[in-house]
Amino acid sequence: MPNGTQASKPCRVMLIEDDPDDVYLFERALDQVKAGIGREVVLETVCDGLDATYQISIEDLTNRLPDILVLDLNMPRLDGVRFLHALRATFQLSELPVVVLTTSSAEPVHDEALRAGADKVFVKPDSADALLQIAAEVIDRGVVYGQSRK
Repeated sequence: MPNGTQASKPCRVMLIEDDPDDVYLFERALDQVKAGIGREVVLETVCDGLDATYQISIEDLTNRLPDILVLDLNMPRLDGVRFLHALRATFQLSELPVVVLTTSSAEPVHDEALRAGADKVFVKPDSADALLQIAAEVIDRGVVYGQSRK
């Protein structure tokens, strides 16, 4: 693990999710993971792709981008795939890690998300343990990206 200020820098996660139950479950999983690793994790939630586009544009301008995005695909106003296209093309944020967390297990849906710019696609799990593993991977990816920006 890195030393000094990098180790104490919180990992900033933005969750783009319209289902309050899924937000709650992911937040609980992140809390359990961060307690186990002793690292501060800051979670910011946004309820759809349109609001996320606005929030990312503000955070990009102020140089306060999150370390990783966790994105649902099926959302109102602006779905996850369209958001990914905007993120990668309009904002030109090709390095910002994006992990998709979706209810769909269909390969064509996953392939479309990956082509649009997702780094990894997970199916929303049925068990708390599986969600903990996803949350741990999200934090790991976010920490690595956060350290590379320095």
